Amino acid sequence: MTEITKTTERTSAGLCEALFEEFDLLRNGLSDAHRASAVAKLAVQIINTKKLEIEAAAFHKAGLRFHTLALTAKGIAIGNEPNA
Repeated sequence: MTEITKTTERTSAGLCEALFEEFDLLRNGLSDAHRASAVAKLAVQIINTKKLEIEAAAFHKAGLRFHTLALTAKGIAIGNEPNA
């Protein structure tokens, strides 16, 4: 048996299409609230990531340069050396 997979177009239009498809599935009883909630949360994360990329590009264009960020168990260290 072959599995058919559908990929989402990696654009804002593709994201909207995927969300409306999930909404239609939910309204037609082919999805459930938990799945729809998971899809919505994933969409929010995608949107937030894109917003951050746009903001960083604007700062970069304005001449601001970011230091390396290092994630540690104690949080985010900003600068050249991570938290010890």
